[in-house]
Amino acid sequence: MDSEVNQLSVLIVDDDEAMRHSIRRVLELDGYQVKVAGSGQEMLGQDDLDEHFAILLDRKLPDGDAGDLIVGLKERAPHSAILIVTGHADMDSTLAAIRDGADDYLIKPVEPDSLRKRLASLAELYNVRRELLASESRMRFLVENLPAGAVFVDDDALFINRTVEHLTGYQACEIGTLQDWFRVLCPDRFEECLDKYRHVQANNFKQACLFPIVRKDGIRRELRIAAHRYDHNEVWLVTDVTELQDAERRMVQAERLAAIGQMVTGLAHESRNALQRARGCLDLLELDLHERPEQLNLTSRIRRALGDLQRNYEEVRQYAAPITLDLAPVDLNVVLQASLDDLNATFDQSDVKLKMERRGEDAIRVDVHRIGQVFRNILENAIAADRESPQISVVLEQHVENGLKWLRCGIADRGAGMDQETQARVFEPFYTTKQSGTGLGMPICKRIIEAHRGQIQVSSELGVGTCVRIDLPIQDD
Repeated sequence: MDSEVNQLSVLIVDDDEAMRHSIRRVLELDGYQVKVAGSGQEMLGQDDLDEHFAILLDRKLPDGDAGDLIVGLKERAPHSAILIVTGHADMDSTLAAIRDGADDYLIKPVEPDSLRKRLASLAELYNVRRELLASESRMRFLVENLPAGAVFVDDDALFINRTVEHLTGYQACEIGTLQDWFRVLCPDRFEECLDKYRHVQANNFKQACLFPIVRKDGIRRELRIAAHRYDHNEVWLVTDVTELQDAERRMVQAERLAAIGQMVTGLAHESRNALQRARGCLDLLELDLHERPEQLNLTSRIRRALGDLQRNYEEVRQYAAPITLDLAPVDLNVVLQASLDDLNATFDQSDVKLKMERRGEDAIRVDVHRIGQVFRNILENAIAADRESPQISVVLEQHVENGLKWLRCGIADRGAGMDQETQARVFEPFYTTKQSGTGLGMPICKRIIEAHRGQIQVSSELGVGTCVRIDLPIQDD
């Protein structure tokens, strides 16, 4: 016999001792391991039923019919082949047993050659199944422990590995279907993301696609899904590309800023002399017009326009320049008050009502100059939003989110507010609703806050006012 027969075990269940002995002798000569039982109860009393690749079961036993034992036997030994040993007169009940789960039958008296052929065929099938199960087990282990996320899609059902659970924060049972995946992970863009997936699926997944998700802990991430379809199933390779996408966006932004900076530097250099000559001419002209106030008012307006032009150059240059931070511990309340004082030359402070509210300690390590620049810009916008009687409220408070400590600064005004388009584009470079300015004030603020690894958000309502919220991380010394 083949070496594959070695270590394969057969169980003979028959109340005829002579029959058990003769069959056992044939099988042991062929290299099988053989165990025997004289009744159904003795058979079911064994703990290792599933270790036998084949069970020869006499149709009639002292304590029951084989048909009555099939269901329980298949539950205990699902991988074992069951051969009913029967006589010609019992063929109807034997066929019924086969319908209940038996694999084959042998006619008494059992011929050794027929027995060998049947068992050899079943042994080959058993070895194939065993190798398949081992292969599936190895594959399941590999998939479960892949450092990359893997998802198996069977019709609408999803099966995810541990890495996907780690990437999303959800257990497999919480995102068990396609609908669950997009409903749970893309709650605010469910229809959009599901339609995007359907479109890529219809094109046979020729390209990978990106999906913004919200983890269970509320953190937003970006996942890249490269999928492959076979038959009616799909396999996804899921990768978190948040940092990569951020790095690419920063690289593109840096390239754009470098180009802007180079352009503005050259333009400012060429324009500086022209601006100085214009101011010099204004100085001489004002000497001749010292007794003509109307004309002096015009020259004053020209001088302010030249100053605005110079400031615009500086603002664009600052936006394009790289940001380096000089961190130091500081009380943000002091920085806010100093920023408001710096605006005295432009606005009458007596008309500005500033309400400060502190909740907890406000000390934090920041670049005082840069954060002051942010506060001046936001306060100036708040004052400009309500020229007649500016009312500004500032709230400083600490909070903990995702295990990190943050200091939040909320600056709110009661001005005219913004429409939805303006609010959506408030951090877009060069976008402005003002008659003068570059539209770089808030984008510069965003760059400074993000350089501090913080976040800045704007919420506004027409006729109610605008609130700018800044979150800065508090790092323990």
